[in-house]
Amino acid sequence: MLLYPNRADKPRGAMPGASITGPAWALPLENMQRRESYLVARSVNTQPANTQFTVRVNGFMAYRAIILCGHQFTVTASLKITGWYDDQSYGTPDFSITKDAYASVAYTEDLPWEAENWWDGKPLTEEIAGFTQNAIVLLPMASQAPNIRVEIIDPNNADGYVQVQRLFIADGWQPSHNYAYGGAHAYETNTQIEAAIGGAEFFDRREPYRVARIAFEYLPQDEALLKGLDLCRRAGIDGEIFWIADPDNERTLVQTSFLARLRQLLAWEQITYERANIGYELKELR
Repeated sequence: MLLYPNRADKPRGAMPGASITGPAWALPLENMQRRESYLVARSVNTQPANTQFTVRVNGFMAYRAIILCGHQFTVTASLKITGWYDDQSYGTPDFSITKDAYASVAYTEDLPWEAENWWDGKPLTEEIAGFTQNAIVLLPMASQAPNIRVEIIDPNNADGYVQVQRLFIADGWQPSHNYAYGGAHAYETNTQIEAAIGGAEFFDRREPYRVARIAFEYLPQDEALLKGLDLCRRAGIDGEIFWIADPDNERTLVQTSFLARLRQLLAWEQITYERANIGYELKELR
């Protein structure tokens, strides 16, 4: 699933954008609408009344996913997402979804009794360290409800607050069939290495980032053109795209879902009558 564009950004040009309101946060909510990775929204404490906000999506734009990127929630945190139209209310919404911020990744019967996560199967801190943490909520079907309430329930967060780097609300494109065999996920790094005369090596370590190289083959030519190639036109190599390799497999969402950009713009290929290929190389944004 390729999610684009971000409906949660501030209005600009032809993009109607969104506004975010809520209780006072220690670092402002509007920071979630900025691309600079050093900017975050941070609550004043972990009380549920202070860890929620409301988004107003302008222009009745469709969306299927609400994603909190770059958070620091604990593995026991949960989210409640509620959306309603203007003639409805929070109490009578178009949709309301409550889910854990982290899905269970192990079954109790597969774990030793002494395991820290024996009861709930949640990922261990060391297993997810180094990943940009994204809380992903997918709606059963696209909605145009302009009002969205996001409630973060994480009262036991040891930091004493909850923090979110980026809010991503989008519809996007789920191709009519899976990417082709040979699709790859990899890690790359910009770590610098210098060698001394005697051969000893010294490292300026940089955090590895993820790259996905995928191709969709034998798509209906109109889908590949109007959805696939048009994504290249609209996003370019600078636009933010959220990539989810397998939306139905929550056990691997941490590993195979990330905010990205296109590294290059690949061609739409007519390969047979009314069938075409389109491919992407996605680089993680951190």
